Amino acid sequence: MHPSNAQSLSRPTVLSSDPLLIVNAQRAVRAGARPPRVDVLIDHGRIVSVAEGEARARLSAGNARRIDASSLILLPGLVNAHVHSNEAFERGLYPALPLERWLARTYPPLGAPAVPPRWHYLRAMLVACDAIRSGTVALQDDFLNPACDTESLEQVVSAWADSGLRASIATTLGDRPYLDGLPGARERCDPLLARSLDARPTLSIADQSRFFTAAHRRWHGTSSGRIQLMLGPRGPQRCSDALMSEVAMLSRDHDSAVHMHVLETRTQRAASRLQAGGGFFARLARTGLLNDKLTINHAVWVDDQDIHAIADSGAFVTHNPLSNQRLGSGTSPVRRLRSAGVRVALGTDGPATGDTACMAAVLRAGSLLHRDADTHASEWLGPDEAWEMATHRGAESMRLERGWGKLEPGAPADLILLNARHRALIPHHDTVAQWALSAGADLVDTVIVHGALLMQGGRITAFDEQRILDEAREAGEQWREQVQPALEASGAMFDPLIGQVLDEVRTAAMHEAS
Repeated sequence: MHPSNAQSLSRPTVLSSDPLLIVNAQRAVRAGARPPRVDVLIDHGRIVSVAEGEARARLSAGNARRIDASSLILLPGLVNAHVHSNEAFERGLYPALPLERWLARTYPPLGAPAVPPRWHYLRAMLVACDAIRSGTVALQDDFLNPACDTESLEQVVSAWADSGLRASIATTLGDRPYLDGLPGARERCDPLLARSLDARPTLSIADQSRFFTAAHRRWHGTSSGRIQLMLGPRGPQRCSDALMSEVAMLSRDHDSAVHMHVLETRTQRAASRLQAGGGFFARLARTGLLNDKLTINHAVWVDDQDIHAIADSGAFVTHNPLSNQRLGSGTSPVRRLRSAGVRVALGTDGPATGDTACMAAVLRAGSLLHRDADTHASEWLGPDEAWEMATHRGAESMRLERGWGKLEPGAPADLILLNARHRALIPHHDTVAQWALSAGADLVDTVIVHGALLMQGGRITAFDEQRILDEAREAGEQWREQVQPALEASGAMFDPLIGQVLDEVRTAAMHEAS
């Protein structure tokens, strides 16, 4: 074990618990209106009092740290509703590949080379740097760990604890063979390769269930409640009905959220139609997973029947515009989902497809993507809708407590301060619109989570960012030399088979359209 890793596991980051007084902060400007300035007192992770006007002069706390916010704007922080921290060494790789070919490299079907446990910590901390610098206060990390390796998960939990962020971390579950998840792949696959794929060891449903239960018992609610454990079954094409029923039972027994990729690509839509049991959403409903604890990632290829099923169940959808465009997966029908009453959150997806964990970039994409010439401008989605998805809907998906995001006594103190003197706010018309459309992560000055300062004046204070970056840089170079060649080789091996599958799906879709 790396010596600094042993230190981080045995001695969690201690963030100051002293009261915090934010003085003379500007509220967000909306449509040109100038709201009053406020003083906010924070203690024990919560907002204690909020004072405006003359009442501000009476708000004080003798031992409180004090932030002069006279040139800062106070807002709730952003929530990244979907990210894969394990992809942080793969930014910018494979820029023109559809999901199925990309997966054969990043998650090789015959298994990837093992990596030192410390790398899992460093990759999560790289994501944490992006997150904090872009004003993110909470995220859902779909940490892919199909082997259910305890040490790897421990590293990720330790990283999120040290980061100071709120994090909900998934444990991976799946049991169907790789070829059964791709329509027509088994019939086209070389028999020897098919035998190798089918021989890949898979943990039993019982063992995967025990892994989640043990992880939940050990880590859920730790770090003053900032750490949550959730269930991360792979897409329905990779999960049997028996496994999904087990996940539904675990979710009920532990009151746990479920995070699952569903209908990300047209190929998955084809798989849904071919699988026995009435398609993915019929299976989700039958096994008890389609409910308000479920967050569906992507939902790009959903039809009207699927959308109504999601809305009726109370399930969430996470929209990941950067990765969907990068992989050519299509555009999630967010307008239709929202019109049907579905609660849609925003996510970056993994750094290997969204290429960043910067929520400011996703805020811009969500503000601009859902506009087209065939839709009346009154139906377009813009900064206000993207802001709602990036804050309150993400918080609901993550099951943060009621009152999150409100500037009122008793609410959790997960706040950010933006630089009111930034060039993008000259002149200052509308804070949210100008952040989404004109600025980026550099607008963020201060980040506060559970009352603790994670960044102030543009400097991360929760951990030694430069030390993390230096170590991650060295590890990343080792990863590129030792691991990436095997990933490239996996892609070369599977590209011909996957190419046939994609061509068949594309041809069938063209015939269906005509």
